[in-house]
Amino acid sequence: MEFASATFLFIFLPAVTMLYFILPWHKVKNWLLIAASLVFYAWGEPLYVLLMLFSTVVNYLAALAIGRRLEAGRSTKALTVIAVVFNIGLLAVFKYAAFAVESVNAVFKTAIPAPGIPSPLGISFFTFQALGYVLDVKEGSVRAERSFPAVLLFISFFAQLLQGPIIRYGDIKEEIASRRVTAEGAAEGLRLFIIGLGMKLLIANTLGRVTSFVFGLNAAELNAAYAWAGAVCFLLQIYFDFAGYSQMAIGLGMLFGFTIPRNFNYPYIAYSMTDFWRRWHITLSRWFRDYVYIPLGGNRKGAFRTGLNKIIVFLLTGLWHGANWTFVVWGAYNGAFLLAENYIKKTKFRLPKIVTWLYMIIVVTVGFAIFNSPDMAYAWAMIKNMFTGFTAGADTLAALSKVFKPTVILVFVLAAVSATPILKIITDKLKDKPVLSAVLKYGSAVILFVLCVFFIASGNFNPSIYTKF
Repeated sequence: MEFASATFLFIFLPAVTMLYFILPWHKVKNWLLIAASLVFYAWGEPLYVLLMLFSTVVNYLAALAIGRRLEAGRSTKALTVIAVVFNIGLLAVFKYAAFAVESVNAVFKTAIPAPGIPSPLGISFFTFQALGYVLDVKEGSVRAERSFPAVLLFISFFAQLLQGPIIRYGDIKEEIASRRVTAEGAAEGLRLFIIGLGMKLLIANTLGRVTSFVFGLNAAELNAAYAWAGAVCFLLQIYFDFAGYSQMAIGLGMLFGFTIPRNFNYPYIAYSMTDFWRRWHITLSRWFRDYVYIPLGGNRKGAFRTGLNKIIVFLLTGLWHGANWTFVVWGAYNGAFLLAENYIKKTKFRLPKIVTWLYMIIVVTVGFAIFNSPDMAYAWAMIKNMFTGFTAGADTLAALSKVFKPTVILVFVLAAVSATPILKIITDKLKDKPVLSAVLKYGSAVILFVLCVFFIASGNFNPSIYTKF
């Protein structure tokens, strides 16, 4: 079940919302959300919902045991190692086993059968969230929760179960225990949800047609026109797909009284790759910073060790996204640019902001071309054609004209504008006119929702990109 599916929008969400506001007791509301979350996950993964429950039980017990040892002044090292091995082991078995076997076969020319284990939806998200909770208990930043339903709701909450944002238990602990939803908060939550829905359906899915066409071509068919069309459309598609889902999660959180952290902050207006990664997938960057980079020593052990720590973090960030060498290379590629920027920063060499922005957007575009390629051979063909294949015959222009229809061009322009804070700046200027501001905000949300309904009815639905991660 997807946020943007008809079943979710017209049956699941209205039923859960109506029951939530009818039920008078807070604990019963929590159990309703737990049941709804399990149904939501089981809809797409009927067997793997048991895996998620098993993971939750193990992490709940591990956190309790670590908490008791902390209170007794005893070492928690062994239990922490067990919890880390368990969670990383889940990812290794269900997400990376086939990739590891195929890589060994390719290197050593062996023929080891690859395990045919399907990867559970959202396993990287709920595993990192659960492991983060255990590590926070170990560090003493949050006390071990004795209520299993509270931990289960934290890990399984359907609003952000499949694609994040990755929440820390301390962020919503008090809201799980007690929260109040106002009419204004619920209305704003629904508005944010609709905006995210529009980002996904109207922008990401529309540009995804161009992306699918280009990346569906054989490497031999690529040229500069195709490569840039596909790369730039994917640049916008992945942002509006993932940021749209995050916006929907934040909106649903508000609807039920939870504060879900922001995951994107206009990353395409950054002036460096360092700044880009402060704005892109913020909760994942924070997770790797707090649980990998800082424990490795951060920037406290000299320049070489700092650089090594950053490369390790970005290799893991790439691998986190999927079991493919393109993701690993993409992670290393980003890490290399951050290291280079760190060195250049020390020289105090400065360039005009328009130049640094162009540098950032080109680097990110090329990086996402690698990210979206099926293998490194295709990624190399894309990059080579982006910078050397400057030929385009009548057949190329005819093919592109078929995918770049007027509606696609209009959506492309809208996406380019919406990827900047221009619209937010305009709406902020209306804060001193509350009536006009409310009419525009909620009126446009109603129109946007109607457009989304028409889009779903037309059958133009594509699953979110990050669900598979």
